[in-house]
Amino acid sequence: MIDIAVGGIYHAAPMDPGDRAALVLVTAIDDSTQSVSATLLSPDLELGTSADLLLTPEDSGLSYALLIESDIFGYLWFVQLDRALGQVSQDLLESLAALRDENAVDHPVAGPPLVERSDPRWDFKLQELARLQQLTAHATRELVDGERQASVDPRAFEVPSTPAEIAAFEEFILALIEGSRRGSVVIPGWLVDIALDEELVASYRALGLYHSLRSVWRLAEVSEAPDESSLAGLRTLWDYRDLQIEHVRAAGHTNQWLVARSLAISGPIETRPARTRNGHLVQLSYIAAEALITTHEEVYA
Repeated sequence: MIDIAVGGIYHAAPMDPGDRAALVLVTAIDDSTQSVSATLLSPDLELGTSADLLLTPEDSGLSYALLIESDIFGYLWFVQLDRALGQVSQDLLESLAALRDENAVDHPVAGPPLVERSDPRWDFKLQELARLQQLTAHATRELVDGERQASVDPRAFEVPSTPAEIAAFEEFILALIEGSRRGSVVIPGWLVDIALDEELVASYRALGLYHSLRSVWRLAEVSEAPDESSLAGLRTLWDYRDLQIEHVRAAGHTNQWLVARSLAISGPIETRPARTRNGHLVQLSYIAAEALITTHEEVYA
């Protein structure tokens, strides 16, 4: 087996015959499970966004430049890394972590922000996510074990602002209602407490969407809702999202599928082990039994 190091650039082979190989950057190593956290690399520089770092030959030791796609990452087994190609600095790894956390980055990004679904880079990102998921599916199934709970990300209820986002929101609501009736999606009971936000409710009334919210709230599951003390002090949709993750963790689930619509890109995201944060594609956060561990801390699926 080759030596594996954090910051190493590797050729990653698929576990299943027929799937495509890829170049990846290793950002964390877990010897206990013989696995790594890896970020996808791409030679398609012209499709770079503000979520990608530009990796020059001087940065990597390679003879060509690459994109480091901060929003496309997952888990691989040691045995999938069949060739070492280069190495990046600790400073660049810190820039990658800062970019995921939406902090200031001391390294060139690869392009302007991705703000419209019509941008061809959006389709590229979806293809890249699918490409890496083929490589990471086996390790993800093994590492992220336990019962899954498909539930609603409260941030998906942020008020839409354009005609395209309004249409996407209505499509998202219909998908939630259908999923709830099938039993594949849980609408948490405390989500109804968003109705206490008078400004939010007024905004939805102004858009003619308040009835859609009420349709979802009528399907809310209240039997496992946290007590009122858990809701005290909540002010933002981020607060509700964090409460939801903690409540799922406390209920014994090791991970959940967050059903969300994109906030910066119009259109809903389907229920899958992936979600959006401010329009960026990221792996789904996963919930450990002992603590909340998010994707940019290198644990999503």
